[in-house]
Amino acid sequence: AEMKKKLMTLLMSAVMALGISASAFAAPVGVVNVNAVLNSYPGITEIAKSVAQEKTRLQEEFNKQSANMSDADKQALAEKLSKQLADFEQKKMAPVQRKINKTILDVAKANNIDSVVNMNAMVAGGKDLTDEVIKALK
Repeated sequence: AEMKKKLMTLLMSAVMALGISASAFAAPVGVVNVNAVLNSYPGITEIAKSVAQEKTRLQEEFNKQSANMSDADKQALAEKLSKQLADFEQKKMAPVQRKINKTILDVAKANNIDSVVNMNAMVAGGKDLTDEVIKALK
């Protein structure tokens, strides 16, 4: 009887340990509508405007410089200016992305959530953190 009791205790603790690890896997997943966060980001309109202005400036530069160029030279110039625009946009957006990512992680931590996915990638379920992230960024 004593052996059976020890065995039952062992089995119960094994089942409880399984229960704990199973619930750890069922931790809620947070979802964030990254586009909504980006669109409501303070100052995003100004950033978008400056990127658009830079694009226009580079387009004008291309038109001026490429007037008498061969197609191969035009292609090379277009690639060079495209890279300049991409670098400009990256420089403007990198701090925004860092701040948004940090805020998403902070909000997730406050909600005891380990994993967060972009809403577009989530088929169903998940706790929507979008509004909290937007509020935290303001």
